[in-house]
Amino acid sequence: MIFGLRRAEDRQLAVARLEAEGIPAERIFTTDSEEPNATPVWLNVLSADAELIAPSLNDLNLSTQGIAATVEAAREFGIHIRCLDDAFDSRNDWQSQIGTLLTGLNLLDRKGFSDRTKIALQEAKARGQRLGRKPSMTDLRKAIAIQMIEAGYKGTKIWKTLAVLEEPPISQSAYYLWQKAWLAERS
Repeated sequence: MIFGLRRAEDRQLAVARLEAEGIPAERIFTTDSEEPNATPVWLNVLSADAELIAPSLNDLNLSTQGIAATVEAAREFGIHIRCLDDAFDSRNDWQSQIGTLLTGLNLLDRKGFSDRTKIALQEAKARGQRLGRKPSMTDLRKAIAIQMIEAGYKGTKIWKTLAVLEEPPISQSAYYLWQKAWLAERS
């Protein structure tokens, strides 16, 4: 039994899960994943008719190409792959397993995209970049709104004046939220 899990904690959990299913500890071999797109080296040491059990397809390798390469190499070597979470079992008809394999690869792609997005957002935040929409109440709009409020103008008249100013666009509700906060600060 081999797991290509990335983190030591994940490997320990997977080993505990297999032991709970009655698989003897001496039959469980754990290793780290190698190059993201390469067929794992440890696949070469398994004999034909060996069984590779992993929690999910995503745990076989670090990339979609790597998972596909691992599954294909295992098939060529006569090694059976079983993934517990994905209900993937290479002993079943390969045609029936294609949907499961593609679903697992799609989930990995989504997770990778999500992880890359989170990293990019953290890096931008660390550089001091503002994330999200530009604030619609710019300094110019705030100054004009304050002058108009102090001159006795009411909300709709002020908003219509602010709405015609250059970007970013401002909604009536965005103006009223700012006005409410500004008035609360003054009280």
